[in-house]
Amino acid sequence: MLISLSIRNFVIIDSLDLHFESGLSALTGETGAGKSILLDALSLALGMRSDASLVRQGAKEAVITAEFVLKEPEAINEILTRQSIPVEAELIIRRVISSEGKGKAYVNDQQVSITFLRELGDALLEIHGQFDRLLKVASHRKLLDAYLRAPTLLTQVSDAYQNWQLAKKTYKEAADRLDHLRRHEDFLKYQLKELQNLNPQIGEEAKLLESRQELSGFAKLFDVVQSAYQPLKTGQTLECLQQSFRILQKLPELTDTHVDAATKSLRVAVSEVTEAIAQLDELYGKIDDQPTRLQQIDDRLQSLRAAGRKHNVAVDDLAGFLEQLRDDLEALDQAEHKTAALEKIVVAKKDAFYQISKVLMQVRAEKSKELDASMAQELPLLMLPNAKFHAVVSEVDESAWHESGIDKVQFLVSMNKGQDLSPLEKTASGGELARLMLSLKATLATTVTLPTIIFDEIDIGVGGAVAAAIGQRLAKLAQHVQVLAITHSPQVAAASDHHYLVLKQDAGDQMQTTVVQLPMMSRYDELARMLSGVDVTNEARAVAKKLLSRYG
Repeated sequence: MLISLSIRNFVIIDSLDLHFESGLSALTGETGAGKSILLDALSLALGMRSDASLVRQGAKEAVITAEFVLKEPEAINEILTRQSIPVEAELIIRRVISSEGKGKAYVNDQQVSITFLRELGDALLEIHGQFDRLLKVASHRKLLDAYLRAPTLLTQVSDAYQNWQLAKKTYKEAADRLDHLRRHEDFLKYQLKELQNLNPQIGEEAKLLESRQELSGFAKLFDVVQSAYQPLKTGQTLECLQQSFRILQKLPELTDTHVDAATKSLRVAVSEVTEAIAQLDELYGKIDDQPTRLQQIDDRLQSLRAAGRKHNVAVDDLAGFLEQLRDDLEALDQAEHKTAALEKIVVAKKDAFYQISKVLMQVRAEKSKELDASMAQELPLLMLPNAKFHAVVSEVDESAWHESGIDKVQFLVSMNKGQDLSPLEKTASGGELARLMLSLKATLATTVTLPTIIFDEIDIGVGGAVAAAIGQRLAKLAQHVQVLAITHSPQVAAASDHHYLVLKQDAGDQMQTTVVQLPMMSRYDELARMLSGVDVTNEARAVAKKLLSRYG
């Protein structure tokens, strides 16, 4: 239940604090006084789109605070818990709009998104204006469902629908995958053979580049080694040394110290030159093979990179891609079995949804008869004695199945004697729609979970006995839920438990809207004004007293 509304710097409201009670509260005032501004402020607190123009001229920001008392906190427990907001008996919603148009929203001082605020607002309060909802056939099912008192069944249908849709999604993904595999089986086999022949390895590209860099470093060494190696390999140096060593070796030992020294030196020289030739020969072999090895590395790199471009993967991912190809081909048979199994699951989930939806459709059909009977009692109370109401529940094609079942709910009405039943949206006038909605709300009053309902000029275009009937019905509805009625009708205002007067006053540099709660004597004056206009007559005062005494 809404217990207070605090408004700061909103449009033409400087500062305003309103306190509300249970029962029926009427808000009256001259046209243009600002009644709609109050409704806009409350709507803003509950998630309406904000705009910088809503901030009072000269102010830095507008602040709207709405406080609710939750008689049944469990009704919004799931919503609050999802946002990690503790569930308490009181709920304070605050909306701040800066003059630059930026806004923030808070629930019990915890910042929340506007989307969350709208969801929470829908669970706290319902606002009815010109009753456009009744013109939308989709709303008829929601109104009937409020009459069912079967939340568990509604949840079961919704869950069954979601399970069916999830099964369909899973099956479609598997079927698409299987179709892809079948259409590309030959190509996959060709790709597999090609990559198997290439046999790419993880990290191979980096290793090849490293080897290439190492080989490239030998390029400058090649000419020097070749120049040193060729004379030793092809010349007579070693043979000459060996020949001289053999000749001197034939002489007896200790022939001459010089000969002995020369022999030893030649022995060392032959050994060292032989070792030098061997070292250069090994190095020359490596260097001499460099162009071939470089070409092999370049060819391998080119093949790997070409394969990467062809398959649109990095070179290092080719090995993984090869494994994926193997897996795809191996999975083809498994995919066929899996897809067939998933198809059976879809059929089973669809049938489960259909069966539970048939149960719900039957319950709706049965309850629609009760609703018809209740509306037959309500409509005459609102001065519609010849009106007939009929809620039709009919099964729809599979293409039109929805989260709430397999049926369509449509309200048919006949507003005049002898008139056939026709779709409500094509038959009722604006004033009749208002009374139809009020009849529905009165019928559903004991089943609704919303603690507060606001009616914005439900009495527009009617007067006299019709307005009095609307006032009586609003008062009866207020026995079950808190009702706020913005009205121009003295009959509706007289039926209220609490009466608020909206005034627009000249504050010097600009106009300001204020609201005062009227005591009994002031209510007489306001009702008299509503009856007679600017000049309040004694006759109007007498009628006002009569109206108040009738509802007192």
